[in-house]
Amino acid sequence: MEKTKIRRRYWAYNGDHSFQLSQSYFSPNWHRGGTSNFTFVNNHILRMNYQKEKVRFNNTFEWRLSVFTAPDDTLRKYRIGDDLLRYYGDFGLDAFAKKWSYSTNLDVRSQLFNNFPTNSNTIRSAFLAPLYVNGGVGLKYNLDKRFEKVRHRRVRLDLHLAPLSFNFRYVGNEKVDVARYGIEEGKKHSMDLGSTVTANMIYDFNRYISWNSRVKYFTSYEKVEAEFENTLNMALTNAFSTRFFLNLRFDDSVPPDPKFEYLQITQMLSFGLNYKW
Repeated sequence: MEKTKIRRRYWAYNGDHSFQLSQSYFSPNWHRGGTSNFTFVNNHILRMNYQKEKVRFNNTFEWRLSVFTAPDDTLRKYRIGDDLLRYYGDFGLDAFAKKWSYSTNLDVRSQLFNNFPTNSNTIRSAFLAPLYVNGGVGLKYNLDKRFEKVRHRRVRLDLHLAPLSFNFRYVGNEKVDVARYGIEEGKKHSMDLGSTVTANMIYDFNRYISWNSRVKYFTSYEKVEAEFENTLNMALTNAFSTRFFLNLRFDDSVPPDPKFEYLQITQMLSFGLNYKW
C-alpha cells in the first residue's frame, strides 16, 4: 500500500443558504425602508476563515434579499423589502491567555437595488446609498466550547473591542435624501471617530435548533449607532426549516420618528428551504 501524507488545511469554508416565505414587519423609520407584508426571502452567508500558528484571518460575506408583491402600489407590481450586502472581516495575532488576540476589523454594508415608498418614484435608498464602513483596532476574544453532556450543543463567540475606530457613511446617489442617513445637506459623506464593540455568537442548542446573534455598538462620544440582530433557526428536516429574525437598530444621528424616535425595528418569520455546508 502506498502511503499518503495528509497536508494540514489552513483555510476553512462553510455557508448557509435558504429560500423561504415569510411575514415581515418594518418600523416606519427603518433606515433602508421596507413595508410589512408576506415576502419571498433569500439568505446567503459564506465564511472563509484562515488560521496558522498565531495568525487568524476571518471573512464573512452576507446577502439578504426579500421581494414581495405590492397590490397597494399603483406604480409597480413588486417591491424590495430587506436588501443587504455585507462583508465583515478581522485579522489578528494571538496575544495572551490563548483566547485573546490583537486584532483589526472591517465591516462594510450596502444594498443592490433601489427602494421606493408606496406609490412614489422617490428613491429612498439604492446601491452605495447608503454605504456604511466601520473599522477599528483593538483586542478580540474567541470562544469555541462543546458541551459533553448534551450532544451537538456548542457555543461559538467572538468579541472585538476597538477603542480606536471610525464610522464612515456615504450616499452615492444624488436622488437619495442624505439627511435620512445622518449626513449634512450638501454633503455626500460623514466620518466619525470613536470606539466600537462588536460581538458575534452562534449557539447550537442541539442538532436542529440554533441561535445566531450579533451586537454592534459604536459611539463617537456625541452620538451612538447600535444594532442587535437575532436569528433563531429551527430545522424540521435537513432541507426544511423555520426562521425567526429580529433586528433592533438605534441611531440618534438621524431625524427622530414621531413614534419610534431613534429606534428602528425589523422582524421576519419565515418557512422554507435551508441548506448548510
